[in-house]
Amino acid sequence: MEPSIPDPASGLRVPRNDSGSVEPPPLGGWTPRARVSVVVPAFGGQDALDLTLAALAAQTYPSELLEVVVVDDGSEPPLRLPDLRPEHARVVPSTAGAWGVAAAVDAGIAASAGEVVVRLDADVVPAAAHVEAHARWHHLADYFTVIGKLAFADVEASALDPESVRSAVAAGEAPSLFAGREVSTDWEIALVRESGGTVEDPARAFTIANGATVSFTRAAYEACGGMDATMRLGSDTELGYRLAQHGALFIADAEAEVWHLGQSQMKSRREEGKRYRHAFLANRVPALRHLRTRPGAQWEVPYAEVVIDAAGARLEPVRASVAAVLGGTVADVEVVLTGPWGDLTEDRVAPLEDPLLDLRLIRETFRGDARVRFAERAPEGAGRVPFRLYLAPGATLRPDGFAKLAAYANEHRLGRVETAVPSGVGPLAVRLDRTAALARAERLRGPGESADELLEALWGTAEIDPGPYFGGGPAPGGRAAKPAPRSLLRRAAGRVRRALQRWAGPRT
Repeated sequence: MEPSIPDPASGLRVPRNDSGSVEPPPLGGWTPRARVSVVVPAFGGQDALDLTLAALAAQTYPSELLEVVVVDDGSEPPLRLPDLRPEHARVVPSTAGAWGVAAAVDAGIAASAGEVVVRLDADVVPAAAHVEAHARWHHLADYFTVIGKLAFADVEASALDPESVRSAVAAGEAPSLFAGREVSTDWEIALVRESGGTVEDPARAFTIANGATVSFTRAAYEACGGMDATMRLGSDTELGYRLAQHGALFIADAEAEVWHLGQSQMKSRREEGKRYRHAFLANRVPALRHLRTRPGAQWEVPYAEVVIDAAGARLEPVRASVAAVLGGTVADVEVVLTGPWGDLTEDRVAPLEDPLLDLRLIRETFRGDARVRFAERAPEGAGRVPFRLYLAPGATLRPDGFAKLAAYANEHRLGRVETAVPSGVGPLAVRLDRTAALARAERLRGPGESADELLEALWGTAEIDPGPYFGGGPAPGGRAAKPAPRSLLRRAAGRVRRALQRWAGPRT
């Protein structure tokens, strides 16, 4: 049987967040195969939920492949299914002892069975092709995250009735439900409008994730660890970041239209909402640099892991490298010292004849520093930390060296930056990896395929002169920066025009 979702290694290989280069099948012009679970977290608001379910009952996606899971987050009275609803719909409770949207979404996904998950708010009216528009992308690749086009309609749920909603949606006339009302689409999609209808900036793409209309594959959700149930607000942005760190590509689909009934809390209580969200997002999402304003502060998720291999190294060069990292202008870093730490015992040995003397001294030097941890081997694969910097012992960053390295990688949107620092014992290798780029390459890598070559193709790499970043001056014959592949920087005019057309105003 043909799989519903393509195998990652055989699917589309889209560089960076070049979403405009992918053309989805036209609505109504393709054959759905994947099962889709629409997860709707809800706390009260039965009237609005009835309208959402009425609109979902009129979807163009095949009913036999569609299930709707409403998660009751402790409503009193409990939520119920109305008569007008999708064929396969049910209400499930949130996780016992938990509360909030994130916990409810996670419970709904756990209770669902679809290969594709569409997460919707419980007070929205999706257009007839909403689910289809989301699902068509996931039939192309399993690492896409799709965000629909959200509009805010100045209308209360009590002004509409389920039958009228179902009829209008089924007839393709959902906008008529809001005739004469103020409808705003400006608030959620600023980043999309900046780039002419697509989302091209790979460093910021995750920020468009919102809970009102977002979809991803179950495999991607499980791989990234899912929702952080401890976040009461801002969990959708944090999930977007997790997905990005595991190789997700973000797509804004203007044909996945949905109307929010009334203003969202982020519009009606914008400053209060920002104040609440910022504290939680700053601690968990290091890519949001503007939120980390406290000098010298440490955070739950560092901006970088700096890996130094202490195995066989002397104390002095390791100490110099660590001191330079921790004394730099970027404070939210973690140093990972790798080595055979398990070999260190308390058995009797002449202290100065200890065969593991330097390893023991290194551990003693740094074991009291919370910014340093010890590991038997270097961390691998995806993670929540945006960058991983590998330093040979003795390579000493200038105070602003790491900040400049990260800025260079971000400016050129590179997946890897390498250099070699001259020293009396020979060149000291340095490598800065973007973990999200590594995750994409590893996700798409086929059997026997080089991850490094795929990383170059998907994100681009560069070899640079160490002088501006490390002490000791430039290496003899230093290598100039290698620019990212031009193909990743060009945007064909026809593709941009198509993107603008897709993101035009609501259809009439």
